[in-house]
Amino acid sequence: DCDELAAPLKKDFKCYAEMFRRLLDSVDGALELGVYSVLDNEYPAEINECDGYLLTGSKTGVYDSAPWLDALQEFVRRAYLSQIPLVGICFGHQMLAHSLGGRAQKSELGWGIGALTQQRASMSSPPSWMDEAPEQLCLIYSHQDQVIELPEGAYRLYGSEFCPNGAFYIPGRVLAFQGHPEFTTEYIARLMHSRQERYQAGQYEHALDSLMRPLDNALVARWIKQFVKDGQSRTGDAQ
Repeated sequence: DCDELAAPLKKDFKCYAEMFRRLLDSVDGALELGVYSVLDNEYPAEINECDGYLLTGSKTGVYDSAPWLDALQEFVRRAYLSQIPLVGICFGHQMLAHSLGGRAQKSELGWGIGALTQQRASMSSPPSWMDEAPEQLCLIYSHQDQVIELPEGAYRLYGSEFCPNGAFYIPGRVLAFQGHPEFTTEYIARLMHSRQERYQAGQYEHALDSLMRPLDNALVARWIKQFVKDGQSRTGDAQ
């Protein structure tokens, strides 16, 4: 968990970790989920304590100066070298790219907010963990930063003109999305309301209207589960 929610939202939605617990429980209630607050320097005692690790969103930029960011980058690199599956969402997506040789920065295009659709990248065949690979993927977004350069060995999964590297993966190692499969429409509506003075004219109203679109949260949750399961199986075989 890479952030704390603002007080008015924390009361009703608790934390990002709880949002992911709800999301992943919807596809497999038997998953055992541990939570580590990296803001408080909480990390697993051993790198292989979990079958995989998921990095949540954060209002902090990966390029900012904070001791906890340095520690998180080091953890990501250790887990990657140990071949433990890594999943990143929004800030987590950017941190994985940034830590592994890619680059993330604040976009000159401004905010991306609301339910946005991205196009599937060209691929010879979908990865094994994708039970389906639709031409379009719709998730909730709330970001200014973007992954500008993918790390070596990474493949683009989905993108748009606004956010070309909207999702990427490194086979067996990394799966990352700029969008938020864990967000509900209620949460993002309240978050955007609290930030509406930051957006361009008309952007807030347009983003609210977009929340009527069907979301692919459950599909992405299935991908995350199967990606970690497949990656852990390969790690176990190697060990």
